[in-house]
Formats: sequence, C-alpha cells, structure tokens
Amino acid sequence: MDDDTLLELAVALEPEIAQLTDRVTADRFTALLAALRAGELVGDDLFELLTADAALRDRVNALLPPEKDGEKGYQELPGKGEIIAPLFYACPEGDYRHPVQEIGEPVPDCPAHRIALVAE
Repeated sequence: MDDDTLLELAVALEPEIAQLTDRVTADRFTALLAALRAGELVGDDLFELLTADAALRDRVNALLPPEKDGEKGYQELPGKGEIIAPLFYACPEGDYRHPVQEIGEPVPDCPAHRIALVAE
C-alpha cells in the first residue's frame, strides 16, 4: 500500500480510532498520522500499527475499496487448464520421431540420415 492510500485510509479511520483500540495505540496512531501528513517516512510503521490489532485490521479491510480486475490481488486463472497434444518432429524419410519436451527446445537432426526433422 502506498503512502497516499495509507494517508487516505488513516484520515478516514481517525474519528473512530479511540473506540477501536486502547489509549496507547490510539496515541501512537495520532502521532504517526501527524508525521505522515508532515511528509515523514513513517508509512511502514503506521501500516504495521493498523494491521497488528485484529479490530483495527478488520476496520481497515472494511474501509478499503474492493480491488478491480487487472489490479493487484488474487484473481482466478482464466479458463480451465487443459492437456495439450504433444508436438513431434519427424524425419522426412519416415523412420524417426522426436517429441518436444518444452518450448524452445532445440530440435536435433535425424540420427540416421543427418537431415532436419519437420513438424508433424
């Protein structure tokens, strides 16, 4: 989470921080928020504070906008995984076949005739 998003989140959380956590954590939150507003690099500390306590973490998750397709976060893989047919290269003379094991693998020449194999 970048500092701008964290600042927006913290500002939204500020009015209810005293009800969500203890006094020490609320005071630490207020100090870190002031430092973040002043441009200090305390985003990591504020993020850690907000995610360390279960009640704060739940409230932060509720305030975050849902992630859109194409942005960071979990997304299901497209479609179902399917087995594809193997690819073979064969000797033009018809007496040798070579299976391709992975993409980019070099295709050897026919060991018997020393000629290039062709895709089937």
